[in-house]
Amino acid sequence: MKRLPIGQSDFKTIIEEDMYFVDKSLLIKEVIESGNVLLITRPRRFGKTLSQSMMKYFFDITQNNDYLFKNLKIYKEKNIIEKHLNKHPVIYITFKDLKSNNLKKMHDLLISELSTLYIDHKYVLDVLDNEEKIIYDKIMDREALDADYENSIRNLSKYMERYYGKKVIILIDECDIPIKQAYLYGYYDEITPLIGNLFSSALKDNVYLEKAVLTGITGVTKESIFSGLNNIEVSIVLSNLLNDKYGFTKEEVEETLKYYELEYEEKEVIDWYNGYNFGGVEIYNPFSIINLVDEKKIGPYWMNTSGNYLIRKLIKEGSAELKDKIEKLINGEEVECEIIETMVYGDLNLNSESAIWTLFLFSGYLKWTSKKRKNNITMYKVKIPNEEVKDFFVQTVRNMLRESNISIENMLLNLKVGRIKTFTDQFKDLTMNTLSYFDVSGKEPERFYHGLILGMSVGLKEKYIIKSNRETGLGRADVILIPKDKTDKGIIIEFKKYNRDEDKSLKDSAKNGLKQINEKKYEEEIKSYGINDIIKVSIVFDKKEVEIVSNLDKDVELTEIEKVAKNMLENGVDIEFISKMTNLSIEKIKNIKNIL
Repeated sequence: MKRLPIGQSDFKTIIEEDMYFVDKSLLIKEVIESGNVLLITRPRRFGKTLSQSMMKYFFDITQNNDYLFKNLKIYKEKNIIEKHLNKHPVIYITFKDLKSNNLKKMHDLLISELSTLYIDHKYVLDVLDNEEKIIYDKIMDREALDADYENSIRNLSKYMERYYGKKVIILIDECDIPIKQAYLYGYYDEITPLIGNLFSSALKDNVYLEKAVLTGITGVTKESIFSGLNNIEVSIVLSNLLNDKYGFTKEEVEETLKYYELEYEEKEVIDWYNGYNFGGVEIYNPFSIINLVDEKKIGPYWMNTSGNYLIRKLIKEGSAELKDKIEKLINGEEVECEIIETMVYGDLNLNSESAIWTLFLFSGYLKWTSKKRKNNITMYKVKIPNEEVKDFFVQTVRNMLRESNISIENMLLNLKVGRIKTFTDQFKDLTMNTLSYFDVSGKEPERFYHGLILGMSVGLKEKYIIKSNRETGLGRADVILIPKDKTDKGIIIEFKKYNRDEDKSLKDSAKNGLKQINEKKYEEEIKSYGINDIIKVSIVFDKKEVEIVSNLDKDVELTEIEKVAKNMLENGVDIEFISKMTNLSIEKIKNIKNIL
């Protein structure tokens, strides 16, 4: 059997060493037939670098690579082979290693990459005049001006066109890596002019350019990156262009698993690695499929690779609404959001929720299922694509809880056994100590509380059915915990933000919250599961100040029927008789008796 190309993205090596190769060579035909400048965005490890490598070996005029392609689909396209196979000067540059936490080092890395590019093509010195040679030498020696570096790719295309008498193909791999790094480490505004001028100079109105293909994760097609560039065609996960050329189709997965004689449950493979929708085509994660074949067992292969830091950061620091939607996604639901097709990393600085959802989608953490126009905006329904990605979201939330020292189960245990004061003290300490973890700005404490709800939805799901912001009774409750063990107690938690105009105090606001739970009959959903012993908690917050009131408190507001039971208890009526008369549980009546 052929060796798997684990960790290998050089097309020539894969073919020469007869490694297993899923034939995507017709990508070349589609690229030739597309516009002058093509930007392709796909999640990491979906074959972008391999495809750029394949095109380099196909077009490069300095090589004779007929033998690399003779057994591939593209070789049947005789007209393309005759006109294009090793017939074009090629500039190939990758930004995949341009990673730095500071501006100076990123600047140095970029200059080094451009210097290496010039060294690789120094044969063009034969056709340069003296002034051009001086600048060329300075770029090779890393001593040029920024303006010279910004024009370096364009000028090299001019020199190569002069040398070969043919227009140049430019291939730029992972073009958005420097931009992502700049966003992460706070020098976005400083680096984008340099990168933007470099790309614009190379691609806009470049008379020496035959075709350019750029790959990345996000679209970098606006602001200073491609300012004024009007000849660009974009292939993103939403579009039909090249929709089956990155990732594996169902047929390619079946063929791969059959070739390696791997026995598998089709549903399990689908559940774990399928789910992507690239322009209407069903796509599997190729990296995970190759590793599945290698390891011969299901596992989170793609998620165990690097590249998750930014996504984790955005979830942790996300708004209350974002955390609510993450909870729904983990529970298998779809959520509706706006997707910005031309999103760039700078949009994240605007605290744009749409930019975050777009990044999740473009990066492979979500799939889109449908779209519609709504108020002149295209809204998409998205969901988690498969079990591998769901596992990532669950682990991210669990890590958030561990890092912030939140022990939800311990707090709820105190609540269930009636230690309401201990629960209150624990929750207040938790708020004081961990609010900043979820809310770096200090301006939206709701992020903490919704982070807590999100944590409950993940950390307690083995023992509880967790519902939040759901229609219950006559209104909405923030959290409903329905125990799977029917002998256990149900819990309703209402979170309220203190309103200084409407509430006299935090305590008054918390009592109103408990009153709302009773009036809106939030307990109806829990009772529908056959559970009548229910703890109701109202938590009111004002920044880091918290007040908690529950039906376990001695000064609790009772419902009308509970007040009747209280009066009967005070008159010495038997508990079982009261239960029959009021339809309250024995446990509930005992709780009322305890607060007398």
